[in-house]
Amino acid sequence: MNAKASQGSLQVVACSFPTPEHPCYHVRLLVDTPVAKDVQVQRVEANGKRVRDFWVYNDDVTHKDKTFLAGARSSIVIRHDWQNGSANRLTVTAAAEDGEEVILNAEFTAPDGGGYWDPAWKHYASVVLTEKGGWPRMAEPVHLTLGLYADRFTDPAREVRVVGVDAESGAYTEVPCQVYGLSTWDRMKDERCQPTTTVDVAFLADVPPRSAKVYLVFYGNPHAEPVAYPSDLKVSGEGLGLIVENDHYRVKLHPLSGALDEVLLKQGMNVLFDHHLETNGALHWNPGVYAPPRTWIHASDWDPPEGYRTLGGPIFFMTKRWGPLPLYPEVLCSITYVFYARLPYLLLTSTLDVLKDIDVVALRNGEIVLNHNVVREFAWKDSTGEVNSVVIKERPRHPVRALDIEALTPWFAWYNRELGAAFGIMDLELAHMRRSEGLSRVEQPYRYMHWGPWTYCARPLIYTFATNNPQRVIRAPGGSTYHEKMAILPFRLGHTEATRFETIERWQQSLSHPLDVRVVLDTDERVPEEWVPPILVEEFEEMED
Repeated sequence: MNAKASQGSLQVVACSFPTPEHPCYHVRLLVDTPVAKDVQVQRVEANGKRVRDFWVYNDDVTHKDKTFLAGARSSIVIRHDWQNGSANRLTVTAAAEDGEEVILNAEFTAPDGGGYWDPAWKHYASVVLTEKGGWPRMAEPVHLTLGLYADRFTDPAREVRVVGVDAESGAYTEVPCQVYGLSTWDRMKDERCQPTTTVDVAFLADVPPRSAKVYLVFYGNPHAEPVAYPSDLKVSGEGLGLIVENDHYRVKLHPLSGALDEVLLKQGMNVLFDHHLETNGALHWNPGVYAPPRTWIHASDWDPPEGYRTLGGPIFFMTKRWGPLPLYPEVLCSITYVFYARLPYLLLTSTLDVLKDIDVVALRNGEIVLNHNVVREFAWKDSTGEVNSVVIKERPRHPVRALDIEALTPWFAWYNRELGAAFGIMDLELAHMRRSEGLSRVEQPYRYMHWGPWTYCARPLIYTFATNNPQRVIRAPGGSTYHEKMAILPFRLGHTEATRFETIERWQQSLSHPLDVRVVLDTDERVPEEWVPPILVEEFEEMED
């Protein structure tokens, strides 16, 4: 010990479970220094092991340089994975500018509750989920990508557990999770890079409105047993023609293309939405392109797509299809469906890549086609918040467009008020870009509802076909990408006019305002003390003011 070291004390204020403010197990202590000068914290130890994560406060204001100020009411919050009823010793070493050291100690017995979830799991990542929109989130999907030191794992798929922490009581609830997307990088091992395992984790979170909740992702238990979580998500069938269902719906995929073919609304109704009138009869058609003299082609015409993958577990099931469109090798498409346990909607994401210039009459996306067996009316919410509705067959008939609405409409739905059933679409994302030469190109993007023997809604990107000058042909530039994301929601109508679309309104608000996700990791002992510059082509002073 330094000859000039002075002894101070730490007073334990609280041993806490992870909270949104400090999403780790921690101890809060008041600081009593024996010197009337500023002292900066140099080292913190808990039970003889160095702790890299701690926060210093003066008069309840955090101090960026981690210094206890003379004359202030100082405190420190130390990350410490305390266990119920355990004996603990904390030591804080601080130093003044003149070199004088101050040693602060505290010994305490931890409370009998609220401590580390299960010591068999050596590590955890903290996830803080914040709800800002004012809606209660129940079973909200959370997808995390975690890059973790490889030597902390034995078998991530077997070891990972997700545990929710009650913000008031600290009670723990293990929730089902799904581990996927594993990869390990181990090309270097020095102060710049360490072998790292990347793992994706999905779970369903419950967060009250305008509040935050902590979930802990535990790992590092080589003796963990595999766990099979219960789920209402079921998948049957073979190849592309799968049947995916949960308690809310049953979806049949087309056996040739893998496109949505039928959607059955369960929920005590058993109402079937389908198309089955022309060509392949699929319910979801696009992306699609029409460049005469070649025929009009849609992704639903794949037989089969060039690429196809599925990914499944207790939280979600995904199908992904990709490849060039039939007859159009210069147009690549990728379509992803994601089905969740416990949730009434499914997600649809698609990209359309134009590899080289193509002159088109139609380039469209977002097309859903239904027959008239069930649906009678069409409703949509515009950007002003107004909900509008029309009787489908009272609008102009094919070949005239029945109705034009905004390209990115909050939601629209076909419905039948006698049956009390609806088929809704929520637009979540729409983007386009061009990788070279110029700006991306769309021609007056909009959505339109159309009807003939069927009824459909699509989003033109370039589309002269349904205009008063349909012979025009417009170039879609090579290097262009068009992206969209939608949610499909079969749902029960509300019983009154005021509540008729309450279900799709609530889900659209939730999906348009996702939870804020913050991941917090502990600082590993191998992290260098000083900032390590990256490997650069040319050195420069990145840290200078």
